[in-house]
Amino acid sequence: MLSAGRKEKMPLEKETVEWLRREYPNVVPLKVASPYLGMSARRLSELVAEGRKPYSLLGGNIGTRKRIVIIYTERLIAYVNGYPLEG
Repeated sequence: MLSAGRKEKMPLEKETVEWLRREYPNVVPLKVASPYLGMSARRLSELVAEGRKPYSLLGGNIGTRKRIVIIYTERLIAYVNGYPLEG
């Protein structure tokens, strides 16, 4: 059973994986990554910046004065497809 407000993650289709790798070979924008994780871009940004696992393993907070969060393409694909992330 899922928590209230959480959406179940579904494995990415091959075409989606190929599109992500072609369009975003290194880093995926938050607005693109967040729907695959079932949350808003703002919430994903907060979770990564706070260091909350597993989301902090998908990317990093590279800003010091201003929050700049990045999501790595291959880590996003692996996580959504059910592979464990090391960190």
